[in-house]
Amino acid sequence: MPLPSILGEPGGIRRSALGALALAVVISSALAPRCSRAAGAVSDATAAPLAPPSYPDATRVPNGCHLSALCYLARYLSHFPVERGEPVVINMLNPDGFWRCHTIALVSWQGAAWGRDEYYGVFALGRSCGARTDFSTLSAAAEKAYQRQAARVIRLEGMPQRQESPEEMSPGEIFREVTLAARIIPFPSTIFWVRNGRQEVPVVFFRPADRQVAVYEPIHGTCLAQCAIRDDAKVVSLVAARLGYQSAGVRRELSVPSETLLASATR
Repeated sequence: MPLPSILGEPGGIRRSALGALALAVVISSALAPRCSRAAGAVSDATAAPLAPPSYPDATRVPNGCHLSALCYLARYLSHFPVERGEPVVINMLNPDGFWRCHTIALVSWQGAAWGRDEYYGVFALGRSCGARTDFSTLSAAAEKAYQRQAARVIRLEGMPQRQESPEEMSPGEIFREVTLAARIIPFPSTIFWVRNGRQEVPVVFFRPADRQVAVYEPIHGTCLAQCAIRDDAKVVSLVAARLGYQSAGVRRELSVPSETLLASATR
């Protein structure tokens, strides 16, 4: 759900729920230029299989559906540069019976629209998809197709329903997931420490596109916003305050060996 700007001016931060946290819609056009055209990229749709590849995640983090979609699109668009794709937020029925927001990747594939979920793979929407198709108009169809795909995979393949992410984690546990996220995010990223009372909580900050910022933290997920501020630490502090942290200070993590970082997580 959209929240008011925390800056009170154009270019401020807005968010909507993703997992337990919210985020704004990602602009896919910013993804394609960042993706290198890999050798042997498929550009002839007639030679491609009937369904797009699902590219299962090698690494998964809690409330990481948005990061999974970004990683998938980076790989997909580098292999199939003639296609299109972007993350889209849908409603998902959780095992606890509540509906929550969830991010999947929507892509074009040989003139048709397909979805890809981090758990349930790829699925057809039954809709055409051209060069000018607005992916946001496909969200309702994507939501229905996702529910059918999840039910099919659970029923036919015996896959259990996805588990709820933990609501509480120690700073050390959060740091472990944050470092994993920093490794898989397909954009330059920085780990920041947010002072919260007597503890410091690590988050990952990155910029998916120009005038766009994102902060990942495993309990809340990914917060994505339109923002013109170039001071990364200030953005992280503002986002942390909106997440409920007592943002008494923010510091950037230095590039030091991982074992040293892990020690700093527990101090």
